[in-house]
Amino acid sequence: MSRRSRLLLLIMFLVSACAPATGQYTELKPRVVDPGNASLFILQVDNGEVTLSTSESGFLELDSQVLFPDKLEYQVNTTEEQITVIIFSHDNNSKTPPLRLVVRVPPQLQASIETDRASVTIRNYQGELEAASTSGNITAERIAGIFILRSNRGNITLRESAGKVNAVGNYGALTFQDTSGETSASTIMGNVLYEGLIQADDTVRLETDHGSVSVKLSADSALTLQVRSATGDVACMLPGIDSTTRTCDGTIASGGGSLSVRTVSGAVTLQLLP
Repeated sequence: MSRRSRLLLLIMFLVSACAPATGQYTELKPRVVDPGNASLFILQVDNGEVTLSTSESGFLELDSQVLFPDKLEYQVNTTEEQITVIIFSHDNNSKTPPLRLVVRVPPQLQASIETDRASVTIRNYQGELEAASTSGNITAERIAGIFILRSNRGNITLRESAGKVNAVGNYGALTFQDTSGETSASTIMGNVLYEGLIQADDTVRLETDHGSVSVKLSADSALTLQVRSATGDVACMLPGIDSTTRTCDGTIASGGGSLSVRTVSGAVTLQLLP
């Protein structure tokens, strides 16, 4: 082997040794942003996994890992009124999430998340937030405040949360477990599932055109109930409640809370939790 050939082989070996292995994440330098007097935080992500929680430091904190750092577009733009963060992986083919992003948001910032395919998890968060996804799932756990959650084709799940929540879908499932306050769900083709306790000051509105609605109430619930379906079957398995094949109306215990359900052709089932 010639000296030139050996040199070329050595260069190729060094290049391959320095390149990240397929499927291996590169951890980026953490970003810490002083919000100053800003009142709005906007996050735009194309694909990956995003997790949001409340910041305890008073700063906006972003930790991220990427599969393909050479493709990454990462911008942080600040004005007196708002902070805008844009993170695009520019990858739609990888089976592994091309981006893993953890964001901690100060309580004084209203947050807005816009994404195409990224899955969004909101956990232990207090404040005001709007999340919109084209096809990614949105999961919120142990949150409190005012929330608007939208996903066209993804699922939306809300657990152990309080406040005012409006979930809007199209094809994905909308699931609610152990929520309190004002809960609203609206979808066209997706199914809606609600489980938990409804009592005084709780308002629950569930609407779907062609999907089904399943309600499982805690035995300690106290509410006024109104269910309507244009052509779907209504199965009301709640004791002491008047029902037909299209309606279900009445008061459980002392009332106080309220539950309204509407479908066009979707079936509705109501029963008590075991």
